[in-house]
Amino acid sequence: DVDGVVASRVGYAGARAMSTPSTSAKPDLRLDGRAPEMLRRQRLHRHYIDFAPGSARYDIDETIVTCAVYGPHEVKPWKEDVERGVIEVEIDTANELSRDDERALENRVRGALETFLETYEFPRLGVRAALRVVSADGNVEAACINAACCAIVDAGLPIDGLLCASSCAILANGTMVIDPTKREESEARAVVCASVLDKKRDKEEIVIVGCSTKGAMTEEEYLDAIALIVDATTSVANFQKKSIARYELEDKLHEDALVDAVDTKRARVADEPMEGLANRPIG
Repeated sequence: DVDGVVASRVGYAGARAMSTPSTSAKPDLRLDGRAPEMLRRQRLHRHYIDFAPGSARYDIDETIVTCAVYGPHEVKPWKEDVERGVIEVEIDTANELSRDDERALENRVRGALETFLETYEFPRLGVRAALRVVSADGNVEAACINAACCAIVDAGLPIDGLLCASSCAILANGTMVIDPTKREESEARAVVCASVLDKKRDKEEIVIVGCSTKGAMTEEEYLDAIALIVDATTSVANFQKKSIARYELEDKLHEDALVDAVDTKRARVADEPMEGLANRPIG
């Protein structure tokens, strides 16, 4: 039972991540002033790209990813699936990654989206997610998954909960840091990125639906890193839920024929990002 193992290890993983070789009672701060368990500021713009049915821009501090979602639409006959829809993912990292690494990232993002999007609602059709990495300062894979999730929600496609991701770096001294920067990733002994599906159920259900690793780590370190990521994605999911609720309220006002006031409000909000997680501890 993966969920049970993760839930039982969160407290221990948090304590381990905060431990440092220093004799000081306080954990060493990172170069950007964060403690090991702190996330960077995250920002979300929805309705970001004109003429796309769904779009979003997702910022994790200086890591910025945009996503446009198109469909459901017809696909080539050889791509059709008679039982469910097809998901296509295209990622342009602006030369941050080689083309082979981009394809591997596309496959991981697509795999996560396939667990989140209810593709059986549109068999023989396809959905295309086009992502662009505007700037990269670490945690790029998680930013891509979060941007794609928010763009799909913006498009109004059928989903089975909320999909969110984060990563954890294991430094040379064994300290674990959540939401690592590009420099921290390059200096880390290992990096773990995981995507988590917060399912829509009467009872809260969280499922780990994807994971990628880089570097060498012990099994214990791997499980501790996953536990920290699950904690972090809880904060990310709450942030996404607040954004969705805000946009749903605006849509409701629009349906109630408050056209003039709402059009002004929507025009302003389209330019104002939803902000959260300002360098705060996870959980």
